[in-house]
Parts: sequence; structure tokens; C-alpha cells
Amino acid sequence: MYDGYVSLNLLDFTTGAALDFFAGNDKYASVYGILPFPGVQVPDTGGTKYFCIFTEAEDFKPREFNTYKITYHRGNDEAVFYVNGREVRREQNVPVKFNSFTVALGIMTEKDLTPEGSVSAHGQTVIAEWSPVTVTTTAR
Repeated sequence: MYDGYVSLNLLDFTTGAALDFFAGNDKYASVYGILPFPGVQVPDTGGTKYFCIFTEAEDFKPREFNTYKITYHRGNDEAVFYVNGREVRREQNVPVKFNSFTVALGIMTEKDLTPEGSVSAHGQTVIAEWSPVTVTTTAR
């Protein structure tokens, strides 16, 4: 999956926080992390400064159109991930308060370059199709 996949990313460039879905033909991953984005001062949480947790699953419609949704509740410090309307992951006690989101869509690889070059380029093709992204906010 990590040789080439499509992604839906919610990125907070004020805290380094990220909520993402990565999807390949036969598997998807929900991703939650605090990342070292260049120029971003990550808030001190008293715990691990940077982390990225991938949860892989295959319980979706492989090679078909699937819907992905991520909700974040700032007051409850909680992020919830949905695939095709079904909750697939819940992260509680999120250690930073997200301030804003930059929505990004991508065609990516997650493998590092080696001294010999890319280890993820095998002649494969990645094709992506996204529906319009809907963003909903609620003040409480």
C-alpha cells in the first residue's frame, strides 16, 4: 500500500497535528499524528513530541468508490474516522488543540528514499478521483 496511494489530509500548521486517510486498491489506513512540519512550533504536551500512528484495515469496497469522513471535537479532544458512514476509529485525549485545518488531497508514497533512489517506484500507476470535499463547523 505504501508504494503509492491517495490521501485525504487535515493538517494544522500551527500545531503540527494531522488527521488523514490513505487509500490503496485493497487497504486503507487512518492516520493520526503530530509531525515536525518545517517552521511549526509544536506545543509542549508533556509527552512524546512527535508521533504518527497508522491503523490499517481492509473492511471497505476494494477498487471501488468509498467515502471517508473525519470529525474533530475540540472540546472533547477527540477525532473520529468514518469509512462509508461507519465509524472505524476513535482517538480520545488528543494531546493538542487543533486550531485550523488545511485540507489537502494527494497521490503519495510513504517510503523513504535510499542512496540508490526510490524504493517505491516499480512502474506502477496511481489514479485518484475525489468527490467534492465538504467542511462543516459547529460553534459550541
